[in-house]
Amino acid sequence: MTEELSLACETHTGLALQFRLITAEDIPHVMALERIAHSHPWRQSSFEDCLNGRQKCWLAEHKGILVGYVVVTHGGGDAELLNISVAPAYQRKGIGQCLLAHAVNCVKAKADMLFLEVRMSNRKAIALYEREDFFEVGQRKNYYPTVNGHEDALLMARQLL
Repeated sequence: MTEELSLACETHTGLALQFRLITAEDIPHVMALERIAHSHPWRQSSFEDCLNGRQKCWLAEHKGILVGYVVVTHGGGDAELLNISVAPAYQRKGIGQCLLAHAVNCVKAKADMLFLEVRMSNRKAIALYEREDFFEVGQRKNYYPTVNGHEDALLMARQLL
């Protein structure tokens, strides 16, 4: 993926963000955010794979503080948003929108469509994706683990122009 991207963004609330690729030294901090942001966090090895694999993990920092990250990959003309997280103390400030825009910029030269899965119960995320021109393309039954079993995922896509 191209690293010739805008590496800064200002949110609609005025937060200045800097983007950079994950390093091995970042993984403990990313894991700490992952654990507080998700009921069923990714394994550390999933983030370690971002160091050398086709998927890329971009960190968003505000004044040197990790406030979020996004993981994207591409292949065969399609791209997938694998993970996006914003630190709870920084949610509802436009960081997710900036991360999503950055992910689109990362893959738009290499893919025609960007896909993602989101928990059916995650209404805030679904609303964000819809505002950013994602549309529903299907559902995945029992896709996400929950405390009491599994939850369906909504499969969404966005045309990349």
